[in-house]
Amino acid sequence: MANALRGDMDPRLVLKGCIIGVANIIPGVSGGTLAVVLGIYDRLISSIGNFLFDKENRRGHVIFLAQVALGAAVAIFLLSNLMNYLYENHEYATIFFFMGLIVGSIPTVLKQHTDMRPNMPNILLFIIGFLAILSLELINVSEGGTATGSSEVPLLFVAGILSAAAMIVPGFSGSFVLVAIGVYWELIDAVKSLDIVPLISFGIGALIGILVVSKALEKILRRYPSKFYYFILGLVIASIFVIFPGVPADAVVLAKSLASLCAGALISIKLSK
Repeated sequence: MANALRGDMDPRLVLKGCIIGVANIIPGVSGGTLAVVLGIYDRLISSIGNFLFDKENRRGHVIFLAQVALGAAVAIFLLSNLMNYLYENHEYATIFFFMGLIVGSIPTVLKQHTDMRPNMPNILLFIIGFLAILSLELINVSEGGTATGSSEVPLLFVAGILSAAAMIVPGFSGSFVLVAIGVYWELIDAVKSLDIVPLISFGIGALIGILVVSKALEKILRRYPSKFYYFILGLVIASIFVIFPGVPADAVVLAKSLASLCAGALISIKLSK
C-alpha cells in the first residue's frame, strides 16, 4: 500500500482508465463496475475522497487519479466520432444496442448485494427511481437534442453532477443518465467539434459530482445497500422505455436492430463477469 500511495507512474493505470472511459461513453455499461473488475475501485474511491485532505499521501492520490483520468479522456475523445457516425447512419441499430447494454446490466445490479429481497421499502424505492427517470423525460428541455446552445448550459451542468455521481457506483451507468436526460448526443457532438462552452459547463458539474455527490452516495450505499440498488434498478429499467425509438418498419433494419440488441446484452453480461 505504501508503494501505491507514493504515486509511482504506471502505464497500466492509463490503460485501465481507457477501459473505464469506454464504459462511461456507452449507455448501460458501468464504469464503476469495470473499476471493480480492474482492481482499482477501492483506491479510486479513496483517492477521490481524500486527495484534498490527506496531505501526507496527496501526491500519490493526485498521480493515480491523473493517470486514470488521462486514459479515460483519451478513450472518450477517440470514440466520440465513432458514436456520432453510428447514430447518424445506423440510428435504430445503435439505440437497440444501447438498450441491450442496459438490459444486460440488470443482473449486475441485482447481484450487487446479498440481500435483494423485494420487500415493501425496496419496491417503493424501485418505483421512485422508475418515475424519476420518466419525469426527467417529461421535463427534458433539449427539444429533440438538436443543439448545445447557451440555453442548455445549466442542464449540462446538472447532467455533469448526476452522471459523475452515477459513474462512482458499480452497476450504474453515468452515460445512461445523459441519455435519459436527453443530452448524450449533444455532448458527443460537443466533444467531436470541441465546443468549449458546453464542455466546460458539463466538466464543472462532473467535478462537483465526483467530489461531493459521489461521496454522499458512497455513504448511503454502505448504510442502505439493498434499498439503494433497488432505486438504481428503477432508474435502469425506466431508461429502456425512455430511449426506445419504436419498431422499425423495414424488415432488414428490424433484423439488424434485434441482432444489435442481443449483442449489446451479451457484451454487458460478459463485462459484468
